[in-house]
Order: sequence, then structure tokens, then C-alpha cells
Amino acid sequence: MAQCEKNILRTVGNLEKFSTIPHNLGYYFSVANTARYRTSSTLPPELLDSIIETAVAQVVLKHPALCCGIINEDTNDPSFIRLDSIDLSNRIRYEYHLPQPAHSEDEALVEALEFQHGESWRDLDSQPPWKIIIITTVPTYTRESKSPQTRDVVFFDVIFAFHHALADGLSGVVFHRSMLEALNNPNPIGTSLVENHILQIPTSITLALPLEKAVIFKISWIFFLKTLWESVKPTWLSLSLFASPTKPWTGASCSGDDLIREYKTNVTLVEISPDVVSGILAACKEEGATVTGLLHGLIIASLAKRVPSAGTFVSATPYSMRHLTGMSNTDEMGVHVGSLKTRYPTTTISDIRAASKDPSETISRIWETARSFRTDMLDELAGLPNDNLMGMIPYISDLRKMFMGMLGKRRSTTYEVSNVGRVDGGGQGESEGGKWWIERDVFSQSASVTGAAVYFNVASVVGGPLMIAITWMEAVVESDLVEGVRGDLEYSLKCVGEGKDVLLGG
Repeated sequence: MAQCEKNILRTVGNLEKFSTIPHNLGYYFSVANTARYRTSSTLPPELLDSIIETAVAQVVLKHPALCCGIINEDTNDPSFIRLDSIDLSNRIRYEYHLPQPAHSEDEALVEALEFQHGESWRDLDSQPPWKIIIITTVPTYTRESKSPQTRDVVFFDVIFAFHHALADGLSGVVFHRSMLEALNNPNPIGTSLVENHILQIPTSITLALPLEKAVIFKISWIFFLKTLWESVKPTWLSLSLFASPTKPWTGASCSGDDLIREYKTNVTLVEISPDVVSGILAACKEEGATVTGLLHGLIIASLAKRVPSAGTFVSATPYSMRHLTGMSNTDEMGVHVGSLKTRYPTTTISDIRAASKDPSETISRIWETARSFRTDMLDELAGLPNDNLMGMIPYISDLRKMFMGMLGKRRSTTYEVSNVGRVDGGGQGESEGGKWWIERDVFSQSASVTGAAVYFNVASVVGGPLMIAITWMEAVVESDLVEGVRGDLEYSLKCVGEGKDVLLGG
């Protein structure tokens, strides 16, 4: 521990503790970004390991967040420490799979994500809390070694999974930008610091400032007292004239030990083809909405149909604060985010249900919801950094106690839509011999014991497909319901992209 304390970089920030504490308590484990890399030239499998390790070393040395461990995570005052070295053979895992004609080509990816999102990060004082899983499909295996026979590799999926205290969702995109650069432009400095898979970490690394040091949040007395009242008001007031009598549907309660003991993240994917994505973008522009707003409208319409007893729903939408903090959107990793909570009026839900058998009326209601969300988000961003919930965190006396106190209570959020945007995957590499490019991006995260009931995680590549990874816990939301919403979402997005009305009734 003395050596660890000597290597302390800084204390974990206020917002970052919203990840260290849930991780330590077993509530939530990881975020992941999976990119599919392809090359125009052939690659013998025996070269894959060295190429990947060299590129990863180059990326790690570029980003200080990847050179860290965490100490005292089981307290209210954890710290980031610089690791002296990292054994890359323990951080990079390879999975070779046989093609299965009867199965989805993404079955191996889904299985890997479900496993990784259920794994806690161990030995945080000596191991970095991130991992890279390479998934590639090969035609055959040798009988003796079960390893792939020599066959050229032209694409593979790279899962970059990480502790949320190290980095936000956009940082996963930053990782793959750096990885793509490293594959296409190897730097000999990276390999010079690696011996027998051990990467030496320079002593000069420094971490980005935590959010509360990068932005000065200003809280008015009115906002402070209103927020305080919402957190301490008696339950019986929920039925009074001073509050809405309609409780939002948020799945099963945070039932504590059972959820923690039987923790498992389920993952299902939605893939929307590039031609349909083009139509969706055009439709959003015409309707004065964003893709994120459209997704909210479609999800609310589906939930209104599939949960008929629900009077309303509450969503959360993370957004970047990098425009305030100065952190680069393309080259830096950190946790500089806020979140917008949206409670949908009961009239919105009833209007959507009333329109369910009329396709043109249904899509009209969906666009209304999408435009309303866009307005709310613009208002939220325009108000920064004043009267924002991020500025209230310092007033919480014991964050760990707060999280533990959530067990046994209703969760506050129905679902979350987290959109990391469009990645420039360097598709021009298709015409350049030997160049790598990213043809698909999948963003995902663990389900949460105390957070949203369902997570819709969104990513896309310029000129490529739109990917939505939906994550949830069976004990919180039945899988049949989630798969139903998934089907509605896929169908509705295709309708929007093809200029058709949406019919969700029946």
C-alpha cells in the first residue's frame, strides 16, 4: 500500500464516485465500445497477436486514464494511482469462433458482452480496470491445438471494456480512434517499452481534471431548496395536491441482495442498415428533431403499448460537458458528462395510446415527443453550468450511504438512452491497400441494480449502420417485454427511414 500511495495521481472526483461506489457494492460494473476493424489486405492469424499488442501499447501510452489503478474503492475517498507496469497478456484476450450458419453472426459478440458486463474489476491496486477482447471468426480448428488453422484474417471485433470511473461513453469512441491510428501508423516508441508483454508506464503521466474542478457549477437557492425538498419530502405527499399522483413505471424495485447475488446483464442488438440510416437522418432534419429524440419517441410509444397499466415513464439522457471543460472530443479520455431527466406527461402517454391504431397519427405523436425532447435538451445545455444536478453532488454528505439506501426502494428511471454519436471510421481505407478502417461500432454498458430498468446504448459509423445495444436484468424487466420493445424499435426505425407511417397498435 505504501508503494500505491507513492503513486497517487489524484483523488477520485465527485462524479467518478458515482461509478466507484456502485462497482464496489456490486450494482454496476462496466462500459464497453466494440468496433469492427477491417482491412483491404490479407493478414495471417499468427501475426494478429503482435499487431494488436503493438497497437494497444501505443494507445495506452497516449491515454493516462489507461495507465491507472484505483485504491480505497471501498471507502468514500478512493484515489487513482499510476501503475508501474501493465501486463498486456492479462489485458488482451482472443476468442476464435467457428462460423455457425444457423446462428446470428453477432452471437459470439453478445455472449462476450454479457459475460464482461457481469464481471467486476479485481486487484484494482495492481491491475488497470479495462480489458480488450478480440473476437474473430475462422473456418476451422486444428484437432491437436484447437487453435485456428492458418487462414487470412480480414476483420475482427475489438471490445474495449472499462470501469466507468476511468472514462465516459465518448471515451470509448476516443479509444477506437486511437486504435485505428495505431494500426495504420505504428509508432516504434510503443514497442520499445514492451518486453515479454510487460508495458512500462512513464512516471510523467497526469490525469484530466475531474468535472467539478474543470467547471464551476453555480447553484441558486431556489434550485438548491427544490432539489433538497424532492429528496426528503414524505412519501404521503406523492398523493397530495403538491405532486403528481401518477407514479412512473420503472420496472421492479431495487430489491437488494437478490439482484446483487444473481446479477446478470442481458444484451440484445438492433442493427439498422446504412441506407435506412440515411433516410432517418433526412426525416429528423425535416421534422426538426434529433436521432436521440426520435428514439425517445419510439421507445415511449412502444412502452405505452406494452405496459398498459403505466401512467407515465421517466427517461435519462447523458450528455457531454466537454464543450465547457475543454476536454477534446476526439483525443482525450475522462468523465465529463451530465444527465437530463425527462418525465413524460400522462397526457402524452394517453394521446399515444389513443393514436395507436392510426399510423399517421402515431408517427405524428412520436415526432411531437422527439421535438419536445430536443427543446428540453437545448434548454438544459443553455443553462449550464447553472442549477445543474452535477453541482449538487458536493452537498451529499455520504455517497456510499446514499447508494446503499437505494436498496429496497423504487428505482427513479424507466430507461436511459445514451448516444455516443457517429464515428468517422476512415472508410476511405477501403481503396488503400493495407489500411484498416472501422465499419461498425457498438456501445454497451452493464445493467444496474439501482439505475434505469433498461438501457438503450446507441452508436454509428459515418456511412455505416446504426447500432443499438439494449441491456437489462431479467429480475428487473422481463425479457419478453424488452424483446418486444426491441422489435418495435427495429420496425419503427425502418419505417421512418423508408418514409412509411408507424403502426404499433393491435
